[in-house]
Amino acid sequence: MSQALRTCGRILARHWPALMAWYLGGEALHRVLIELAGFVGGLTTLGGLLLLPLAVAARLVSYVAMYLTVRPSLPHSRREDAGGRREFASATLAAILPFFAFYTAWGLLDADQIEFYQIASAIALADSGFQLDQVGDRGGLIAVGALPVTVLVIALVARLLYTRFADRLPRWTVVLAAYTEVLWTFMLFTLVARWWNGVLDWVAGREAVGWLQGIGDWFALNFAPVAVVWEGATWLFGILVAALIVPAAWLTVAGVIFGTTFDSTPPFARWSGGVARGTAMSIARTLVMRLEGLVAAVTVIWRGGPLLFGVYALAYAAWGFAEQSGTRGVLLLVGGHEASFWAGIFPLVTVAVAAVAEPLRVAIVATAYDAVIGRPESGLDTRPSGLDDEAGEVVVAALDVEAERAVGVVGHEEDEQDAVRRRLGDA
Repeated sequence: MSQALRTCGRILARHWPALMAWYLGGEALHRVLIELAGFVGGLTTLGGLLLLPLAVAARLVSYVAMYLTVRPSLPHSRREDAGGRREFASATLAAILPFFAFYTAWGLLDADQIEFYQIASAIALADSGFQLDQVGDRGGLIAVGALPVTVLVIALVARLLYTRFADRLPRWTVVLAAYTEVLWTFMLFTLVARWWNGVLDWVAGREAVGWLQGIGDWFALNFAPVAVVWEGATWLFGILVAALIVPAAWLTVAGVIFGTTFDSTPPFARWSGGVARGTAMSIARTLVMRLEGLVAAVTVIWRGGPLLFGVYALAYAAWGFAEQSGTRGVLLLVGGHEASFWAGIFPLVTVAVAAVAEPLRVAIVATAYDAVIGRPESGLDTRPSGLDDEAGEVVVAALDVEAERAVGVVGHEEDEQDAVRRRLGDA
């Protein structure tokens, strides 16, 4: 416990200004990109749809930078060979999928899309003279249909083609690869969220649901203890989600960014040596390495043991309470004003409080992660996020297994694939 407190204090003492700067930069860029996407979406929905994922990516990049910033202060997770633009790019690519999943589940993706639609629809309606039949392909309305599906398929195909031919492309094309990764992931979670909302609406409209609600209302009126138990169970579920699932999700995101690995090769990685060569082999290796990193990051949650995770969950709950109390205190200090006043001030208040609170959250999550890695029985290790550290062999990025090669590495694809197999087999 004392070592964890020292680690957390060291993180805050060394990196708090940098963490605040990264957070504020990410929020500012997120705001600008939302406005830009909304403006373009008012002229063409497709154009706005291509820009909107960058707003989410701005927040992702800021959090990746925050966690990599504190890595040198983690006694068990720091690496002498870590750092630089390459690790930053690799960590960002590796974190896209889990970050978008968390972002969607917590309603942040939906909030961004609502704001995008409000801006785009206002511009489109004003430009068309408030004639709905003149709006056309404008207004930023994102619905399940041919447009988002087409964007998803094209972005995914482009991403896989880059994975296959990265060694023949200029280095700057990694930016396009990152964009296509963000784009297809954004569209995937958008479509899944729209589909799930449709399912919920369909279920809510069934007669059986209304019948069950009627039974629940009858019990609430005639058997008060049943209603009390139900409300208590609902409240407890919400507490468990806030106290356990959310901190566990942040721990997973941190694990992906830091490049968590198993001390021994997991069973699902051993089959990769027998798959077909060529394009199928390239895609298979990419999926295997992504799955290995994600599973290793999730494993951090329980390999720390119930005591360690319990202390971490309590610390996270205390942070959440302090953050909410701070926001409430600032709002009370400002006092009552008209709605027009709060429309501009409220976002500034929340961002100002978060600029103080987010570095503390990063310190808590990073300290808990480092404590798990420091346990010999956890069977986990770290590497420079997504990079293979075997000297003399091909250097493999977490998602771009063919993207870059170290000086003096083998030049033929056949030898490169054998190097990857040896890494997976000896890990």
